Amino acid sequence: MMHDKHNLHISTAHAPSMKPPILRRWKDLTPEQRHREIVRAVSKHNGQAVTLNMAPAFADYLVTAANPMRLIGKRMNAELNVADLAALPILLVLEATRQDGRPHLHGVFIGNGTSTLKVQQVMRRAVGYITGRSGSRQFKAKNIYAPDGWASYIHKDRKMTRRLLALSGDERLSWVSRPMTQFAQNDYEAVRRGHGATSNCNAKPRLHGN
Repeated sequence: MMHDKHNLHISTAHAPSMKPPILRRWKDLTPEQRHREIVRAVSKHNGQAVTLNMAPAFADYLVTAANPMRLIGKRMNAELNVADLAALPILLVLEATRQDGRPHLHGVFIGNGTSTLKVQQVMRRAVGYITGRSGSRQFKAKNIYAPDGWASYIHKDRKMTRRLLALSGDERLSWVSRPMTQFAQNDYEAVRRGHGATSNCNAKPRLHGN
């Protein structure tokens, strides 16, 4: 009996720690790691994944731009301001199709009460509004059931996209709205410090024009 107690004591003393892993600070994450955390935060707060095709004329113009995502960011911000949705959290990543190099966008957003139809209209105007039957397929939004899978998917063709669009390694293939950066950073740092996700109403982005 004494031998059993001794073994139990040794086993308990050497039990593995159940503490969660230490997370890196937000500012120390790579852009791709930040995007993964953004997608995770969006998933937790009822955001959606989005795929956005561009009007042919705008796509042709985009591939000649020195910094295509800066151009998209400017146009997106302009349309968001017109619609009174400047606080909309958005992440968009540029991708070129393997077959013909046609550029399009994948990403996430948090509507926070704004209708998906209104978000759709803003995004379509920003990249050239496609009319007719093709226009019905220009914008697609869906719930995020596997955030890490979606984060991996939107980055899967980065090297090929840079090659097809003749971009240098320094040119960014993504655009993140300031509200999204702030929201995801707050959410991530709350988790990192052990306070849980930011889920109170004051932490959620406030939007207008619903």
